[in-house]
Amino acid sequence: MSKPTVVVLGAAGAQASGLLRGLGRSATELRLICCDRAFPDDLVIDAGTQEVQRVQFDLLAEPEQLQEVLVGADLVVNCTGPYYTLGPVILDAAIAAGTDYVDICDDADATELLLQRDEAAKAAGVTALVGMGSAPGTTNVLVRLALDSLPAGDASAAITWCVDAVDMAGAVVPHFAHSFSTALPGSDGSPAWEDFEPQRVAFPEPVGEQLVVTLSHPEVLTLPRFTRVTKATNKGGLIPEDFTHLGWVISRLPAGPDRTKAMHTIFEAARVEHGDREPVGSGLIVDVRVGSEGIAFLSGGRTSQEDATGTPAAAGALIALQDLVPKPGVVSPEVLNPADFFSALRDVSAGGGGMTAYRTKDGEIVEHVRIRELLAALTAPS
Repeated sequence: MSKPTVVVLGAAGAQASGLLRGLGRSATELRLICCDRAFPDDLVIDAGTQEVQRVQFDLLAEPEQLQEVLVGADLVVNCTGPYYTLGPVILDAAIAAGTDYVDICDDADATELLLQRDEAAKAAGVTALVGMGSAPGTTNVLVRLALDSLPAGDASAAITWCVDAVDMAGAVVPHFAHSFSTALPGSDGSPAWEDFEPQRVAFPEPVGEQLVVTLSHPEVLTLPRFTRVTKATNKGGLIPEDFTHLGWVISRLPAGPDRTKAMHTIFEAARVEHGDREPVGSGLIVDVRVGSEGIAFLSGGRTSQEDATGTPAAAGALIALQDLVPKPGVVSPEVLNPADFFSALRDVSAGGGGMTAYRTKDGEIVEHVRIRELLAALTAPS
């Protein structure tokens, strides 16, 4: 039996490195075609014992090369960015090639454009799983697990996160600014800082209390579309909080050919200023409620964003290769069976995850519950 062929776009980037490490831990033998417009001379692709082939080309300048690598592949994992420019281009190419698709898209407006390809994907027999990273991605699956474990009825989901600024590089910088620019639909002009409803939230140690603000994120769009969630919110921030303020500032820069370069210059100057700071890590809270009953998931730790994003993406890739994504069409991770996701996650993870779960009553913690207990209750015979 031949190995499944997986094309990885943006393979020289940070998020792809986490994906490739995850796939390298898997017992599933794969042929990985790693594509990027440039590979640094000193780049070592860490994919365990998986078969790896490098292909260097510019997917926008050489669309015929993109089509060539996609035709005949079992799956393409899109780790390029920003998604609001590249996402639809690559999904359209995958649909044309008849190749299943996974990405880590975290732009809400790009997600809307990708979901609009649903009918085209169905007609081509293509399955596209979009937003399969950490947030979105793991967050969506956690909401689904909570919904499956809570009583019937309309639900709310509040997702709150923070990321260490040490992970803010490459396409992530303009993405963060874009999350401000698109956070308040219908706003006139440049929203004031107070319009983003800044608040301080206590994350598990070692992250602690951090500043978060309302930001645009795909979960707010997809959860009401694919689940019984009727109200979804997203707040996020960077550590230290100076960088959250910077995100708002650079989102207000005037449009022009030098805008992205200016964003990187500003962020790099701030990184130099904070160069002697010890990274804190990242934090996540997913709070799902149905009436007075709820389940909350909390984590805080020093896992890098490339692994926090790339590892669940690797799990999503395996799920797609196993035909466990509802097909065909364009979907987001809350449609996955949580048991399938966590099984695949164990296969690709290095371990050391710090996620805890609690049952809540009117937002207050009632008791600790293990994720595996929630999963076991859902699979137990009735």
